[in-house]
Amino acid sequence: MSGRSLLRGIFWGALALVLVAHLLGGWQYSNRIIDEAFTPDPAPPVVPDGDYELVEVTYQSTIGEMDAWYLPAPGTTWVIHVHGLNNTPAEPEPLFSSLQDAGYPQLSIAYRNDENQPADPSGFHQYGATEWEDLLGAVDFARDNGARKIVFAGYSTGASHSLSFVFRHNYDDIAGVITDSANIDMGSTIDFRGSQEQLPIIPIGVPPTMSWVAKFFTSLRIDVNWKSLDYIEKAERSLRVPVLAIHGTDDESIPIEQSIALEEVNPELVDLLAIEGAGHVESFETDFDTYIAAVLEFLDDAS
Repeated sequence: MSGRSLLRGIFWGALALVLVAHLLGGWQYSNRIIDEAFTPDPAPPVVPDGDYELVEVTYQSTIGEMDAWYLPAPGTTWVIHVHGLNNTPAEPEPLFSSLQDAGYPQLSIAYRNDENQPADPSGFHQYGATEWEDLLGAVDFARDNGARKIVFAGYSTGASHSLSFVFRHNYDDIAGVITDSANIDMGSTIDFRGSQEQLPIIPIGVPPTMSWVAKFFTSLRIDVNWKSLDYIEKAERSLRVPVLAIHGTDDESIPIEQSIALEEVNPELVDLLAIEGAGHVESFETDFDTYIAAVLEFLDDAS
């Protein structure tokens, strides 16, 4: 065998090995994606007992009755809190007292796939593709109880649900969106989390090419349209309300680059507040004064 033939054989053998590794690794990582990112694992809700008035209520969604916590206040600009993946309506609890004292009624909602709530027909999280229907029911509840303006506050994946709603509905009373640690490009999030994990044999992160294969398998297995879950790209044309995007610089779950990109595609409507040193949905813990001042100013402008 000539040296050239040997090199050709080594090349094609290595290429085949890389292809097989990508297929096997992509399938394995697809299992992780489905189990950890799409299969519901809800936390049990615990009604907090703080220095505020809170009433347990229900609202109607297209798939059934959902629970929510209503915090009454005399104003007519309502804040609808939309918690993150597998979390509970208690996630924004640090804000309840300050917003109620400032006169803003609040509705912190449970939604599909939460503990004791109706399940999405698919059995999986849909990252806003269907959850927006629950937000529509929450908006109807707010309107029926005196809301004239409504601002969504979406935490992590709750931001994707909120943007999914406002991209679909151009209602005059939807006055804005506050996002906190926004998970608004799920495909990018999968790539980022893969880069932080090590492959079983080779001590490197999941390469982008293997992540692409894993996302392809995931699409085939549970019918995920990754492009439809990219709310950053859609914001350039479909965003019609102001957004206050709050994100911690040390977020190791959803990188701040997603919120930076959101501001870059629509700088006229999106204002980014970066909280130095804050982790995922920890900005109000890291710098509460700056956080609440920005939120109250945004709500005042929206009213």
